[in-house]
Parts: sequence; structure tokens; C-alpha cells
Amino acid sequence: MRIRGKITALSQYFIDYFRVERLERGISAKELSIDIAPFEGETLVGQIEYEYSSAKYTATTLKKALNYFGLNMEDILPDELLDDDQLVEKTRIPILKKMSVKAALNSLLEDGYFDTPRLRSEITAYYNSFLEQEDHKEDNYFSAQLEELFNEGKLLKLKDDDATDKEGKLIRFVRNMELKEV
Repeated sequence: MRIRGKITALSQYFIDYFRVERLERGISAKELSIDIAPFEGETLVGQIEYEYSSAKYTATTLKKALNYFGLNMEDILPDELLDDDQLVEKTRIPILKKMSVKAALNSLLEDGYFDTPRLRSEITAYYNSFLEQEDHKEDNYFSAQLEELFNEGKLLKLKDDDATDKEGKLIRFVRNMELKEV
């Protein structure tokens, strides 16, 4: 059994914050790593986000990430005080409350969720499973973002000729396996 990394609540907050920022902008962990720490390798951000590692943003990489996104510390500090005295288990939740649908879909792409063909209704249900009832979205919130990922070549559409819904044939979305990186 793997042991999760241990970090402070504030470090976890920064990891989640920058993960949402990069996913909102469609930036891969590799791209961000190369831009904020070119001499530390292209896997730095991936290691920072990996829940079984204790890697975190250092003062230097935090400053570089802030510059990369055009932010300053006042922009990203949490609204509430966090307990910074104890180490907590690191987490990597696929969909965070503050994520837009676009960021959530990019997160699911990175996590391999679309390696299996998915209906829009399945995607919606999975997305909603991470949120409180009042934050749930309807299927139609996903249409434009799924189309955008299709147009970017990140997702493919598979038509199910045997099944139909009220609008016609069902379409499943699957990751374009020909792309090396999402």
C-alpha cells in the first residue's frame, strides 16, 4: 500500500490553486514545469501534484508560477486561515469545487478518464459526484467544452449506431490516443 505524501495545508492549497489555473488555461504539467523550472526537469509540476510524493512548491517555484500566471501573492492567498502547524496527507482530487467545466474536463483528460468512451450524461454524473447538490451542473453545461476539446483534437466522437436518445444517435467521447500529451 502506498503512503501519501505529507505537506502543510497551505502547501496543498497552493498545489490545488495552480493546478486549477493551469487546467483552466489548458496547460499541461509538463509545459508549466519547463517554464517555471527549466533546470529541474519537465516532471516537476507532475511530482508536486502527485499525491504519493511530498514535493511542493518552493519559494522559488511559487514565485515563478505567480509570474507565469501574472499573479501576485495577494491574488492567491486563502480567504481563511489554514492550519499550517501540522502535516496533512496530500490529496489530488480530480474535480475541485472552484474548477470550471473546462478545467474539470482537462483534469479528467489528464487522469485517463476519457481512455474509455463516455456519454455526456456519464461525464455530467461523474463531475457532479465531486460537488454538493447546489453546485451540480446539467448535461448542457458540458456540450460547448466537449466540442472545444473535440475541435482541438484532444477528444474523438464515437457514434453508437445501436442506441439513440431524444436528439438522435448517442455520442461517446474518448481521448484521442494519437496525441502524445493532453
